[in-house]
Order: sequence, then structure tokens, then C-alpha cells
Amino acid sequence: MLRYNETNWKNEKGFEVCKYGLTFNTIQPSKTRKEQQAKIEKISLVGFLNKEQRKIFINICRRLKKNDRDFYQNKNLHATLFGFGPLEKKDYEIIRKKIKQFSEKQQVKMLNIKFDAVRPGTMYSASKTLVPVDGKTNGTVIAIGDVAHNESFCNYANWLTSFLSKDKKVKSILGDNFRRKFPTVWCTLGYYNKKNNFKITAELENIFKQYNDLNSNDFEMPISKIALVKSKYKNLRYPKLIQKFKL
Repeated sequence: MLRYNETNWKNEKGFEVCKYGLTFNTIQPSKTRKEQQAKIEKISLVGFLNKEQRKIFINICRRLKKNDRDFYQNKNLHATLFGFGPLEKKDYEIIRKKIKQFSEKQQVKMLNIKFDAVRPGTMYSASKTLVPVDGKTNGTVIAIGDVAHNESFCNYANWLTSFLSKDKKVKSILGDNFRRKFPTVWCTLGYYNKKNNFKITAELENIFKQYNDLNSNDFEMPISKIALVKSKYKNLRYPKLIQKFKL
């Protein structure tokens, strides 16, 4: 049985957060498998990890692949500031211009991120609110960093949220309650490409327990550039660059 604490939004609106205690013993990958391969074009604002930063996660993914050949490793590892979802193509340029304007105005030399754990991803109930489902994971494997260790990254994202929401055109595109999906830093390392549910074995449990507390400096990663990209895959396979923004 794997046990984790997760920071999540307390309400549908605003920036209040709440802590949830979760246990995982079953992997339910079918929905994630379909989402990753849905081929619906979406745009995202991300910080891609460089070659050196990816190495440590690639080694973890190799262990997971050795444990289960149906584990699919994401190649374009990244920390997400915003997943804007599917938008009209005519709106891409409006979003791009506002992010460019913000990046030139908000001078930040570096966004330092720190990952605290590598663990199974959370499954959520079908309701509109982000209510975690206890006992089951959604089939993804994520590296995650709590708000407390990622103040600069989260603040930058919140400032950008406020900046975008003040623009009437952008607000009409993104909606009144636009914000980051989660109040944390995360990077999806991969997912289980399976149709059926399966139990977490003792061997897999031991792998995750080794990465339950990442206190090494190797998991502290500076991000100096962010990129607005479009992709037809949720894991950003074959991303097409819209624009890079220097911090």
C-alpha cells in the first residue's frame, strides 16, 4: 500500500489549497491511455527539462519499464505552467502576445523547481471539483514538488494567471475561473499503456518507496526558458513550438 499527501485546490475558485492523504493499491490506466493518445490539439506553456536534467528521471523510467514492459516513458519531460486545453486556432495568437508581454514585463532570471517525490498519479472523481479517489491511481507516473519548495515557480504562474485574466479578450477565451490545474510543480514521466486495471505488486511498491523523499540536489532544477507549444498528444509527443520566452 503506497501512501502520499497531495496538495490540491480547496475550492473551484481562488488560490486556497488543501491537503489530502491518499493510499494507492490499484492502477486503473484505461482512461489515461485514451487521453494520452486522443490526438486533440492543445496548447501548453511549459518549461522543458534539458538533457542533463532528464537523465535522472530516465533511469527511474528504465526501472519501471523493466518491472512492466507496458510502461511508456515520456520523451519530452517538462514542468507545466499551464495546459490551456483545446482552443480555437484563431485564439493562439492572442494568448501568445499576452504571454510575451508578461515575460518582458516580469523580469525573472530563473525559475527554480524542486521535485519531492516520484509517485503514481492521482485519479479524480467525475465531478467538476478536483476530488481525489482513494485507493486507485490513474496509470501515470509523476515527479511532483510541493508549493513550499517551489515558491518562485508557483508565484510566477499565479502572477501570469492574474495578468491574463485582466485582459477581456483572454478572459472570454479562457473563462472566468481560469487558473493552473494544480497548485504544485509536476512532470509526467510516463504512463501504463494498458486497458485493464491491475494491482500494485510488492516489487513495484518497493520501487516507488525508494523515490518517496527526493532530498538530493539532483532533483533541484533551474528553468531559464519557457515555451508555448501545441501538440495532439497530452504527453507532448511531437510538440510544435509557437514561441519561446526567455525569463
